[in-house]
Amino acid sequence: MRKISDRCSRKKFDIALAGGQDHLKGKIFRIGHLGFVSDRDVLTAIAAIEAALIELGHEGVAPGAGVAAAAQVLNAG
Repeated sequence: MRKISDRCSRKKFDIALAGGQDHLKGKIFRIGHLGFVSDRDVLTAIAAIEAALIELGHEGVAPGAGVAAAAQVLNAG
C-alpha cells in the first residue's frame, strides 16, 4: 500500500490514498475526498492507480482498462 500511496501522492496526481483500518488493514485502500466526488474524480483516481501499478512493475495491468470499465459503469447511469 505504501508504494502505491507514494506513487499516487498529492504532488504527482493530486489524490490522497490511505490504507484500510482494523480488519481491512493490508486488504484495501481508501481514496480521500471531501464529500463530493464527481465522475471525473473517480476516473482520475483510477487512472492514477493504474499508472502507479505500472510504475511499480505489476504485471497484468492493461493501461486504461480500469478507466474504460469505470467510464462504462458511470455512463450506464
